[in-house]
Amino acid sequence: MRRFLFTLPVLVLAIAIAGCASQNEQQAEQAEATAAKAQHAAEQAEQDANKAQIAADKATEAADRATKAVQEATVEINRVSDHIDQMIRDRDDREAAAHRRRLSHVTKAAKKAAADKAAAAAASPAAAPSPD
Repeated sequence: MRRFLFTLPVLVLAIAIAGCASQNEQQAEQAEATAAKAQHAAEQAEQDANKAQIAADKATEAADRATKAVQEATVEINRVSDHIDQMIRDRDDREAAAHRRRLSHVTKAAKKAAADKAAAAAASPAAAPSPD
């Protein structure tokens, strides 16, 4: 019996060590599984980041193209606006010249009418002073 009491603590200690080792192995396996999941998640995140970078690059290129198109449209709008302004100035100049011609004709006609009236008045006997 003495031998049994002596071996009992050794047996309990061996069972306890085996239990701890078993628990440590489970924890190690869980840690490895967690690390594998984390590694997979990191790889997926890196792939997603690469896709996002590609999309951002494409968006930047599209924005650059849009900016260039707006600049070209602005240049064209300014060119057309300048052309329209020139056409308006030309029209106004033509209208002013036509007005001056009409005014000149009217003035000329009025002067001629006045001269004709004066000539007619001078030639008419009623215009001569009467001897009273």
